[in-house]
Amino acid sequence: MRDYYREFAADYHWLFPDEIVSPPGVLGGTSTDSIELIEAVAGGLPPGARVLDCACGIGTDVMALAHRGFRVTGTDGSAAMVERARLRLPGHDLRTCSWQDLPDTLGEPYELVLCLGNSLVHTGSPEAMVAALSAMRKVLAPGGTLVVDSRNWELLHRERPRIVPAPEVRRRDGVRCRCLYVWDIPEEFGPPCRAEVVMLLEPDGGPVTHRRHVIDFHPFTPGDLATRLREAGFDVTGTSYRPDRARYAISARPAP
Repeated sequence: MRDYYREFAADYHWLFPDEIVSPPGVLGGTSTDSIELIEAVAGGLPPGARVLDCACGIGTDVMALAHRGFRVTGTDGSAAMVERARLRLPGHDLRTCSWQDLPDTLGEPYELVLCLGNSLVHTGSPEAMVAALSAMRKVLAPGGTLVVDSRNWELLHRERPRIVPAPEVRRRDGVRCRCLYVWDIPEEFGPPCRAEVVMLLEPDGGPVTHRRHVIDFHPFTPGDLATRLREAGFDVTGTSYRPDRARYAISARPAP
């Protein structure tokens, strides 16, 4: 799988408001439309439960989970993202690992596995998604829960935006930043969508510069995701999907 985040990792924090990237963090902060579902699942776990964030990125959800008292492991397929997570969360269990390699890399099973941040869209094919979900199932404890999320790609295709600015200008370490998504969305649903994520950066007393990161996404519907979960050996137990919501999450447990 192509590492779209090798260069993006250093800028990725700009996508989130301060309360998500700063301690104690927000549980489900990378999937804000699904916080209620994620909170409900996590709230049913005992203190000290083992939790895996297998798309940990720069570590924002790991931070929030650890603050809740869970024993957390964070993995990501991008070494650059894991390195950023380690800088943010020294001393935490953070590893570079593809989804398919989870069963061979990790030991004791987990009561909860999270795959948030619209990450599954990078699997690239239905077969690869099923393989990734199957690997997540293998690291779940009996009765454990998987929560995966996604952008609502059908809504994006209906609205077909071209330029989507972030709702606010953010300021950190003497730099102001405005983020923009510049979308290239095919007319038909199915082929990859492309986004240019542009950061307009203005340091104190300095000129405005920009950095851009180009990412391809392979869209799927909520029905597609539910089908692939079943093919991977799961039963769907909940969803936050609404046609008018930008993102949604699905919870699932291994089928008996």
